[in-house]
Amino acid sequence: MTDNIEIPIEVIKEVCKQSEMWEINNPRVIAMFNNIFKCLKDEENLDEESKETLIHIVFSNMIIYSRYKVII
Repeated sequence: MTDNIEIPIEVIKEVCKQSEMWEINNPRVIAMFNNIFKCLKDEENLDEESKETLIHIVFSNMIIYSRYKVII
């Protein structure tokens, strides 16, 4: 996996800080996202394209739920 797909913890923190919801702007949630990204990056059973796709999906959802009011 290339280094440009890695999501630094500083970026995760900044995205989460944009949320007014304490559920997202929370140190445990930030650590959880960081761990998810690390697990995806290190997963041996996924090819590089799958890893990249999953990381993009998780990161996109993190941005969506941090910035927008999502009605479920």
